[in-house]
Amino acid sequence: MRKFLFAVLAVPAAAAAAILPAAAAQATTTTTIHINGLPIDVGPAVCVAGDLVISGNGVLHTTVNNAADSWTTGTLTGSAVTTGTPAATGRATAWFGDEENNQNNVQHFIANAQLTLPDGSTVNIHQEGQFTLNANGIPVVTRTTATCG
Repeated sequence: MRKFLFAVLAVPAAAAAAILPAAAAQATTTTTIHINGLPIDVGPAVCVAGDLVISGNGVLHTTVNNAADSWTTGTLTGSAVTTGTPAATGRATAWFGDEENNQNNVQHFIANAQLTLPDGSTVNIHQEGQFTLNANGIPVVTRTTATCG
């Protein structure tokens, strides 16, 4: 899932960097980016072989204030497929966020998928996690969990 966070957050982070000069002139700047049909690999499916890839629609919101603190949140939902053999297909939704200031950085995510395997059996996947760095760049929280049903 971290692969997903870093890949997806690279776009709003670049957008935030581009608007930082504007943020100095204005107290707060917000950018919204829409994702349509872009396949995003959210990392290991955990409950079945391979990675979970979501192709659908999403939205990213980035806000940067005058102190260069930033908040990015996003949601992606759509069809899902696993890259392993045999592949499972279905639907999935992922929510994620990144908050950063001069004291810390927090990244978090939740993903839910409802998949059907080729033999007709189904699996539900719930993943969540958080990664936090303190002002010295030292990880103070590194947690991911997954449940299968």
